[in-house]
Amino acid sequence: MANLAGIVCLNHPNEPAVARCACCSKPLCEACAAENMHDGVPYCSDLCYKNALRTGAMVNDVNRRKGAADFKRRIIQLVQLLILLALIGAGYWYYKNNKAKVDAKIKNVQQQVEKGSKDLKKGIEDNTVNRKSTYKKNVEALDASDLAK
Repeated sequence: MANLAGIVCLNHPNEPAVARCACCSKPLCEACAAENMHDGVPYCSDLCYKNALRTGAMVNDVNRRKGAADFKRRIIQLVQLLILLALIGAGYWYYKNNKAKVDAKIKNVQQQVEKGSKDLKKGIEDNTVNRKSTYKKNVEALDASDLAK
């Protein structure tokens, strides 16, 4: 039981509390706890006992619904897995039956990617590394005029 030192029963203020109501946590003396004991659990009144039963039924209903939702979620995951396996199998079958076409297409795409990356590299170099800025031209012109003097 919980530490109830110095706490008194709400129904009998002269009696020390020995337990708490399982539903509302009111302190109970030995007589009150014994009077409203159900299944070895103390309650302060029949109303609290009925509330506890009703709450227990609601909890059981929530747990049942949660179990049904979990089962549905697992079924959906299983169906998704089966679809994924079917797609992988279909892809393998297609590749196996059309290997030459697929390999040619892959090689073509690879060449396009390589060409695109070369073009992109050239474009970046032209716009950054190989670009002659007007500032550089002006400085070179000044240097040339200084040398001419």
